[in-house]
Amino acid sequence: MRGCIARKIATLGLATAAALGALGATTQPAAAAAIQDQTVTPGTAAAGNTIAAEAYRCAITADYGWRWEGYCYVHSGQLRTITYCADGSHTTGLWIGARPQAWSVWGKCPGSTWTKIVFQWRS
Repeated sequence: MRGCIARKIATLGLATAAALGALGATTQPAAAAAIQDQTVTPGTAAAGNTIAAEAYRCAITADYGWRWEGYCYVHSGQLRTITYCADGSHTTGLWIGARPQAWSVWGKCPGSTWTKIVFQWRS
């Protein structure tokens, strides 16, 4: 009986591995999307500063030194922000997609100040 159970488990394991392999193959894009970066630093990030590209338009509406706030219109593809901090840490926002309404975006550096914001876009 042990041999029978072992064979069933082995068969199930191979079937699961094959299914996961197929799933992984189907969820990968055919060609890797190129990521484009646009960087903002504190000296260039006055309130109301606009960051624009063909696929998106963002504005920084508040800069508190340790935190910034703004909004982004994403016309196509996906966009995210990465906030770099003076203490060497960084925070990465989620990818947001195209829609007619603006997305609220922000970044923060608790106990530190932010040194740059990178807006990353991919198709």
